[in-house]
Amino acid sequence: MQESDTENSQQASRECVLLLPLPLDERQKFLNKEMSQLLRSARYFISKEFMINANNSKYLFSYHRLQEIHYEINKPTIIIIGSHLTPKQGVNLENLFECKVIDKFDLVLEIFAARAMTEESKLQIDLARLKYEHPRERLRLMHRLGLDGAWHTERSGFWGTGENPLNIFEARMTRTESRLKNRLAELSKQREKGRFSRKRHHHDSLYVSIVGYTSAGKSTLLNSLTNSQSSVSSRLFETLDTRIRSFKLEDLKVFITDTVGFIEDLPTFLIDSFKSTLEESLAADILLIIVDGSEPAEYMLRKTRVSIQTINEINPQNYRIIVINKIDLLADRVLEKQLKCLKSHFPGLPIVPIAAINDIQPLIFEIDKFRPKQRFRCSYSPSYQFRSFCYDFTCVEHETFENSDWEMIISLRKPKYGIEMLKHRAQKLGIKIQMESI
Repeated sequence: MQESDTENSQQASRECVLLLPLPLDERQKFLNKEMSQLLRSARYFISKEFMINANNSKYLFSYHRLQEIHYEINKPTIIIIGSHLTPKQGVNLENLFECKVIDKFDLVLEIFAARAMTEESKLQIDLARLKYEHPRERLRLMHRLGLDGAWHTERSGFWGTGENPLNIFEARMTRTESRLKNRLAELSKQREKGRFSRKRHHHDSLYVSIVGYTSAGKSTLLNSLTNSQSSVSSRLFETLDTRIRSFKLEDLKVFITDTVGFIEDLPTFLIDSFKSTLEESLAADILLIIVDGSEPAEYMLRKTRVSIQTINEINPQNYRIIVINKIDLLADRVLEKQLKCLKSHFPGLPIVPIAAINDIQPLIFEIDKFRPKQRFRCSYSPSYQFRSFCYDFTCVEHETFENSDWEMIISLRKPKYGIEMLKHRAQKLGIKIQMESI
């Protein structure tokens, strides 16, 4: 009985009223659907939902309709707006409803705060929240003080400080922002050193990063590739902190990075706050852009564009592969349609269909193509047959011919396997061969 009462009280504390813009186009329908998913991810219970025309610059929605809704709400609750609010709109709605008002960005920050585990991600959230709350707190302070109180509350006379509450507020916010940025810069330098150290000690390894829209299956793919047990859930933004795992592809070590998922229609300063984290993820040889193939084609295309646009904001010069996930949920004809759709909109990018949960072999085969090459000097007795085999089996960069010895500079993607094959071929042809790494 007590457990049931506790659950009911927790549900009541997360009860909210959702106000959504009336969808006038497909984009707004998509954003409204995504807002409902965000609320489920944040564990909010929607008691009432309203769709209203967004035609008022002061309140975003129709003022008369908002007054009607205010009278319909019998008790204090949480108002959640399915869109971004300007600072003025947010404060006006708080004054109108006389309760807490949360917009889309505030909701995302709340989810981030619940998922953050490392010091850096917590600081990044604090910085993003500070930038978000700064203008809103300023407006609230001005509202409390009134116009005269906002500007004429400094002490008069010779001992006057020359400062008013707004000056003190701005100074405090500036100091806090500076402290957060300095600490984040220190952590960013530490991670950069770690990345250089890792690449120095594993210079012959391959670095792959999994990116994409939130809830596309990135963590599931990470677990399948590396046999790890990272947290997996259908909730949006289940992964927030950067995770690095590795696996062996024969004799090649591959490092896999997974981090926060992308989402449409977020303020620029959120991306700026997480820029150092995203740089860690995007400093890879290959970017795997994961998309959910089980979604309708228009949603899949929209999410792929958002992912690529977010990547382009940081401007990495990486090789990119689009990976269609969850093909086990698709019929063959639907998969062909999805592939055709992606190829027509992103003609320059290779597309690999997989099921991250049980069929990732096509992706492993694609990753193996980017195995770093290792260069060798191969000296051998004159033999046109062996020379022809080298041209077929290796990448010949340069060759010289002497009377008794022929020599070529070759590169191999699989050195251990390649050298064995060359030696086996030379033995079969009865010629001498010497291999030297350069």
